Amino acid sequence: MTYICVVGSINVDLTCYLPRWPDRGETISALRTQTGLGGKGANQAVAARRLGANVHLIGAIGADPFGADCALALRQADITPHLMEATKTATGMALIDVGPSGDNIIRLAHGANYDLDLAFLDQHRAVIEGCAVLLLQNEIPVEISIAAAQLAKAAGALVIMDPAPAPSAPWGPDVLHHFDVITPNTHEAGLLLGSTPRTLADARVAAANLATMGPTGAIVTMGGDGVAWHVGADSGQMLPPETAVIDTVGAGDCFNGALAAYLAKTQTISVAITAACAAASLSTRRAGAAASLPTLQEVQNLLDGLAVA
Repeated sequence: MTYICVVGSINVDLTCYLPRWPDRGETISALRTQTGLGGKGANQAVAARRLGANVHLIGAIGADPFGADCALALRQADITPHLMEATKTATGMALIDVGPSGDNIIRLAHGANYDLDLAFLDQHRAVIEGCAVLLLQNEIPVEISIAAAQLAKAAGALVIMDPAPAPSAPWGPDVLHHFDVITPNTHEAGLLLGSTPRTLADARVAAANLATMGPTGAIVTMGGDGVAWHVGADSGQMLPPETAVIDTVGAGDCFNGALAAYLAKTQTISVAITAACAAASLSTRRAGAAASLPTLQEVQNLLDGLAVA
């Protein structure tokens, strides 16, 4: 059975939806709050599963109620979880404020995500070696991501790395060559290259430059301003579908999960990126991270509508 393996973070998201951004020192009331499954690894896994992929997730949680809630949510999402339970560290947590236009500020406590270790990874090496696509992000120690990438690449899998949150120091070719495709946003691309792309044309140049630094290719995302890529012999750029944005939390994770899902179906890179853009756009129409992720039918309906238009 073809499947995607995600090695990554699992958090509980505590979200406040605000009528406006407060001034320094000011207390305001939230319009509403929401608690749910989050973490880039979990979000990517749920996104891929909702689009029809079989998904295994390797990660770490704390021995606490939030960890139990996350484990239950993953099982309810029909994901196969392989969870290390950290006994001395709490489950990862993201404190999220969402403004009136759907933009957000996130404070992240890595918690148990940074306890994920090489021994646990080795216990599940068969899961990694058996996948068609390995999906990674930067919410776990980079040495764990590299170790997983080495196992997957040696077995012939495609390795995708979303370098988010941005690395504390730029990654050079010694790190980047472990990944087949990297998917930074403009901020992360700027950190890696030393110059931040401002336009879609800039992003296309940035993707080509990143593809010379170790990976086979790069996809640079610009949110509502579009996406540009240079992967092997395929390069291009596109604007996302127009949408009424409610909440952008998890949109990047949705893009990456969808990208992996479509590439696991052996779709071409341009077809996979088109579908991933559609999925990410749909995710911004609903509140929450994992809760906002679209189904395969919703993505196909949007793609069919765009084709008719």
